[in-house]
Amino acid sequence: MNLKQIGQNVKKIREEMHLTQAQLAELVNLSNNHISHIECGTGKMSLKTLLAICKALETTPNDILLGEYLYPNLADKLFDNPSNRLSFNDKVLLQQIYQLLGDRKK
Repeated sequence: MNLKQIGQNVKKIREEMHLTQAQLAELVNLSNNHISHIECGTGKMSLKTLLAICKALETTPNDILLGEYLYPNLADKLFDNPSNRLSFNDKVLLQQIYQLLGDRKK
């Protein structure tokens, strides 16, 4: 995995949520410095930290690790529409459903 790209994904989503590094750090109980290192790609994060960041940013590990949704067109309609904000758990469930449907087509 490319740490720099993962960090850029975290930063992009954080900025879309209108959060500062300090605010994200407080939400996930990390230092501002640690968040900065993650976003710059110079710091690694544990699975626990990844999940905490995902929850704070209301996104999924797929969004942070891959930087894209499994089905971008549907994702635009479901995830990016401000009037249709899905919870973290709903996004994870939806990603799992898409994965199952994708596996079924193969």
